[in-house]
Amino acid sequence: MRCILAEKPSVALDIARALGGFQKHNGYLTVGSDTITWAYGHLVTLAAPEAYDPAWKTWAWTTLPMLPDKFQLQPIPKTASQLTIVTKLLRQADSIVCATDADREGELIFRYIYALAQVRKPVDRLWLSENTVPAIRKALAAMRPESAYNALAQAAQVRAQADWLVGLNATRAFSLRHGQPGQPLSVGRVQTPTLHLVVERDTAIAQFQPVPYWQVAATFQAPAGEYTGRWQAPAGDHPDRIPTDAQAQALKQKLPPGTPGRIARIDTKVALIKPPFFFNLNDLQKEANRRMGLTAQQTLDAAQSLYDQHLISYPRTEARVLAQDVARTVGARLQALSVGSPALRAQAHSLLAQRLPRLVNDAAVAKAGHYAVIPTGQAPPGTLSARDQAVYDLIARRFLAALLPPGRDERTTIWTTAAGELFKTTGTVVLDPGWRAAQAPEDTAAAHKDSPDSEAAGPDDDSAADGPLPAGLQTGDAVTVSDTTVTGKQTKPPARMTDASLLALMEKYGLGTPATRARILEVLLAREFVRRDKKTLISTEKGQHLLQVLPDILRAPDLTGEWEARLEAIATGQENAADFLAAIHHLTRDVVEAARTQTREALADPRTLGPCPVCHHGEIVLGRKAWGCSRWKEGCPFTIWKTVAGKKLTEAQVKTLLSGQPTPVLKGFKSKAGKAFDARLQLDNGKVVFVFAPAHKSRPGA
Repeated sequence: MRCILAEKPSVALDIARALGGFQKHNGYLTVGSDTITWAYGHLVTLAAPEAYDPAWKTWAWTTLPMLPDKFQLQPIPKTASQLTIVTKLLRQADSIVCATDADREGELIFRYIYALAQVRKPVDRLWLSENTVPAIRKALAAMRPESAYNALAQAAQVRAQADWLVGLNATRAFSLRHGQPGQPLSVGRVQTPTLHLVVERDTAIAQFQPVPYWQVAATFQAPAGEYTGRWQAPAGDHPDRIPTDAQAQALKQKLPPGTPGRIARIDTKVALIKPPFFFNLNDLQKEANRRMGLTAQQTLDAAQSLYDQHLISYPRTEARVLAQDVARTVGARLQALSVGSPALRAQAHSLLAQRLPRLVNDAAVAKAGHYAVIPTGQAPPGTLSARDQAVYDLIARRFLAALLPPGRDERTTIWTTAAGELFKTTGTVVLDPGWRAAQAPEDTAAAHKDSPDSEAAGPDDDSAADGPLPAGLQTGDAVTVSDTTVTGKQTKPPARMTDASLLALMEKYGLGTPATRARILEVLLAREFVRRDKKTLISTEKGQHLLQVLPDILRAPDLTGEWEARLEAIATGQENAADFLAAIHHLTRDVVEAARTQTREALADPRTLGPCPVCHHGEIVLGRKAWGCSRWKEGCPFTIWKTVAGKKLTEAQVKTLLSGQPTPVLKGFKSKAGKAFDARLQLDNGKVVFVFAPAHKSRPGA
């Protein structure tokens, strides 16, 4: 008898259908001599601390750090009855097939069950990327021995052990030091650096001071028609910004109606807008959040539902490309699509030989374990929920878009001079939408901006086009000013974090995996470290307090990303699991000791440098990256960054600034262009500014 263990009942049913002629039983199915059973996700977990030592049940310094010599397993109580059924079937079997989800976590689920069942039977691995009958039958014929996945299993096991060691020990240590009765401070190897990203953004917003500026726009009448241009300085990071209203008004007075001018230069270029790659899970979650406001978890739930209904491939993947054998099926999948126009689908089909090569990478797929998220070719039923249908349409349209040619835009920049001043006008004409024609109609305008893989412009971006340009404008044309306007603006703080932007940062720093990132975010929300405000994510006082008392080693995203990279190296056999676990043991001891030696106050430098010059109520204290007001939570924005223009400030220099005096001339500053310069520093209305020799004007320093 062969026993096939799937991760979920729905997958077990799909496998039984592929084998044909199944019968139902309590907790399993049979097809001839095959038995197909299932887990409900995890049936087994790492044992609780008290399983190793009864004394470990008590939260006390004398029990920390808890470092088991050998980890133990225990059943999860709510699924114990199914574990009993699975264990019995595994022990009765002559051979076993591991058919849990084909990823690191799926491997862990099987290995835990197999270990607790205490069986020693030959095991094959069924690796599924789609649950259609043809895909299952093909995978059944291509199974490999489970031993081929030992490295992946080791990575899964030490990941779970690392989370147990760091999470339980750090949670207890910092709760004992800083928590309130009945209110533990939950700490996690991945969740805490993720929280740090949200808190860091909120801190930047809280400390942000808007800077006013003005822009001058002139409307020009040319022989070919009317257009508008923005005044430009000869140089600078933001050449269209004027620092004072008086300067802007003076410029307007210099350009009364009728002022003559000429078109000095017209630059026109054709830009190719490359089509995106196929979706991986992270990109799908980001796009669904941006376009539809879905949370990461809602998108994952929708994708899982579509996968269970055989409508898309396995969603928990990092790959944006296909393997060669799957690429051969793209034509058939394309013909089965219902999104986009028939002409557009026909165009994509005719270009397959040209467009597919960049979308095929066997090595990338092998590293990720699964290819990109694409439609299976099976038509979705009319009974899909609105959420699932919307996510399916996103996937199908991205599939089509990736197979279409680049878009072509004509981008024009006009430089106009009048009264000795320079004005810039920009405009874009879509020559060919290319792949962007595959976007949903309501998304067309957004799609024409750029590829969805590009980052959106920041809140202070003033580079928007200046409206439609008349045809026939030529270099040298005489123009006249018909109107001049002054617009007052101010710089804006960084945008609040959203699911999309947080997922992008988690991917950048290597925090979590496609399968775990949504869950990490939900844990932060459930533990009230973060709250939702419509589409934005905002850290709570509880989350901010936790970050204040934790050492950098626990909250630094780049460090945790290094751990994840090492886990990936273990999964590919490039690193030893024992070495990684030894490093985690060392980390755990350091974390407990850091908590043990803290006071009840937040982890901060106790030195104060005097009263705050802005609010006059707080004290200036040293933080991780800056000196700031102790009343920052109450809204005081005062900050002196430790590093200004590439130069690290000393405490003595900061004290000089706080006294109201300028510093001596300091050497070693670097401009954004990388040029070295010397300057004094001084506080001006609570902000650090550079003070240059008389020939120069002061400008903000931090």
